[in-house]
Amino acid sequence: MKKTNVNKADTLLFSLRFFLYYSVIFLILVHPGISVSFDRIGIMQWFIIIPIMAFMGFFPAPSYVNNFRKRCIVAGVLLVISSLSAGGFGVAALQPFFAGLFCFIITYLLFYHPRWGKLSLLEPFFLAWVCLRLLAFSRSSEDIAGQSLQLTQFLLVWTGVIFLFHSVVIYLILYPQSRKGSGKESAFFFTAIAAVFVLVLMVLPPDFINNSIVENLHPERMPERIGEDSERGIPMEASGRRNGRRTLPRDGNERRPGLRGVSEHNWHNRPGRGKGGGESEENRQYLVKVVASEREPVYMGNFFRGQLDPVQGFLVSADEPLNRLASERFFVTWFDHEWTEKYLGRSPLEVFSLSTLPQKYLPYQPIVIDPPIINEDAGPLRYIHQVVADTFVTDPLWVVTFPSQPADDTDRVLLDHYLEINLEEEDLQFFSSYLNKILEEWRVNRKTIIQGDEYLTQIFTGTDEEEIEPVNEHMEIIIAILTNFSKYQYNLNFDDEYSIESLKDFIQNSNEGDCVEFSNTLALLGRIAGIPSRVVTGYLVAEGLQTPAHLRGLSSLRARIPALQQFPFENLYMVTNLHSHSWTQFYIAGFGWLDFEATQFSIPPVGMGDFNTWDVVIPLLDQTKVFSNVRKFPWLAVLRAAGFIAVLALAGAYVLRYGRELVLHFAAQKGGASGARSLYLLLLARLAADGKPIKPASKTALEYSELFPGGTGTKTFALIYSELRWRQFDDQNKMIIRFAELKQEYYNIIKTTRRRGFSGWVKRTFNLRGLAYL
Repeated sequence: MKKTNVNKADTLLFSLRFFLYYSVIFLILVHPGISVSFDRIGIMQWFIIIPIMAFMGFFPAPSYVNNFRKRCIVAGVLLVISSLSAGGFGVAALQPFFAGLFCFIITYLLFYHPRWGKLSLLEPFFLAWVCLRLLAFSRSSEDIAGQSLQLTQFLLVWTGVIFLFHSVVIYLILYPQSRKGSGKESAFFFTAIAAVFVLVLMVLPPDFINNSIVENLHPERMPERIGEDSERGIPMEASGRRNGRRTLPRDGNERRPGLRGVSEHNWHNRPGRGKGGGESEENRQYLVKVVASEREPVYMGNFFRGQLDPVQGFLVSADEPLNRLASERFFVTWFDHEWTEKYLGRSPLEVFSLSTLPQKYLPYQPIVIDPPIINEDAGPLRYIHQVVADTFVTDPLWVVTFPSQPADDTDRVLLDHYLEINLEEEDLQFFSSYLNKILEEWRVNRKTIIQGDEYLTQIFTGTDEEEIEPVNEHMEIIIAILTNFSKYQYNLNFDDEYSIESLKDFIQNSNEGDCVEFSNTLALLGRIAGIPSRVVTGYLVAEGLQTPAHLRGLSSLRARIPALQQFPFENLYMVTNLHSHSWTQFYIAGFGWLDFEATQFSIPPVGMGDFNTWDVVIPLLDQTKVFSNVRKFPWLAVLRAAGFIAVLALAGAYVLRYGRELVLHFAAQKGGASGARSLYLLLLARLAADGKPIKPASKTALEYSELFPGGTGTKTFALIYSELRWRQFDDQNKMIIRFAELKQEYYNIIKTTRRRGFSGWVKRTFNLRGLAYL
């Protein structure tokens, strides 16, 4: 069936369909547990391209595009222009293009060719799925649950309403003839869905909306020591772990910190405490996360500091997209649509984190970020973060042997912010003078410095054991600054201070600091030398930080947490609160932003300044939970109940159909006016089951017969039926004769209008359209 135009009812239904679509988008935007980052592609796709294509597919076109071919040409031109505006001339433009194309096609078929537009019946399921995802996010944590309590209650109702209401809207669009009848067919459909909705409410646990938070009643206990001979020892497969790349300085002496455990009920957010206070008095380091990665080290950042303040030093860059990504909560997987493989030495790396912290820590450069998943079976390690990042595959110091390359025009514009030097004249002169001193010392003692460090010797020595002359100017400067740090003491017990004055004091007075002083000084000197730089804070994941205590702790956790058992033990790394770190990123043309470890050439820490001497504390997971968990949505129970109700409703519908036809068949045997009425209703039901039009309540039998071609006999049937219904017969035999003629016409109509073949029999047998005449 094809419609040539749309009417006011279609316009109303189209508006309702759009209202339901945007109601879900609005819920995503206002939800306290979700912060959707709409980039240019997302904004263009969801707010411009899809609405425009829907309007193009629905509204009656002007005369100059009324032809379907012209309509497609105009829509295609708009779609191509808008898709290129969103994604540019690349694969990123394909996503909005196909989204708009699908929207145009499905909308056009839905309103003009309903027979082919039945794919739109999936729309209510999609919107209901979105609402259910929002429900899950509403209960992702206690604080979010508290903030979104009323919204969660609304969502629970709106999920059913939007599915029910949207289903009715789509149904009325697909079957416009149902709008003109009594509405019983729509009411039946509405009631069936309402039954499923009520059942869903019945099977939900009472505390699904109101998350009860039970205070921990366990007394505070000191971490108990886990013996080395316990069942939580290092597994045999630990011997296959990699040696690890050089990161933080070590003096070569093996440290034997102990492993301790605290009941998960007594954990009390210990991992969130910084290295400078709180638990540091106990000389213990507490588990923050477990990271799975095929390569190491992994520099996982959450703040990128690129703005240089003349007093405060490097500050968090407000315009840096990475700073927003680390803190935002996503509803669906985030993709970097503008990412291209244009830099050398990089490869995508999947990084899995089982964390005690809800916020994300991202390796550079993230290209895929999954929404956090709440893990119910890992105690304090309840947040699962998964990211794919385009990371550099080796130590960036090796880039020194690659020729320098000029930055392209696009990069130059983006890098201006990371070349700004907003320092007081006196401070600029101080650091410039210090940089010149470093470079002069490197120029004079270069060969001696290289030969004195085994690691540098490997980099600067070729296969013929002759020194290679470096050809990358920026890398030469960076290595000169790094090796100069060999005079400075690395000490963990230092306050984090980013100011310019603290950096000056670090250089000329104390000569001692932690990663903050080293990384900020390196970034500042590099920027003065003309190298784009910034400072990143986050966590360092490295094999060099894994002591036997860390490995034993990993083994213990992996044995109890199913999510960790999918990874080889050699790919797992424990991260503690003392692994929080600060490092420098330099932009090297041709290679992009690279992570540099500012402390790797410094004097190794000693005594309590070496956190690898501190005991490691992990949570001891208990099978019996004392505090209440956030309840999972009972998907299986709901699906079973919904399936049972659907089967029951379907079976009831067939019983109703065939039971009614049977009753009408026996009632028609009585003859007379009542028998004629029953036979007429039976004819309408069987015609509807065979795919024929539904008779509107406003039409008479004779008017309805005009919808059929002359050969079916419906007009003759209508005339005889009208006579039997409304004429007073003086001769009873004549009424019997006329009723026999009516029955004969009935059989003739059924025979001539019946669909042929097996498919026709299947459609006729299982069609429920005749219930419209209830």
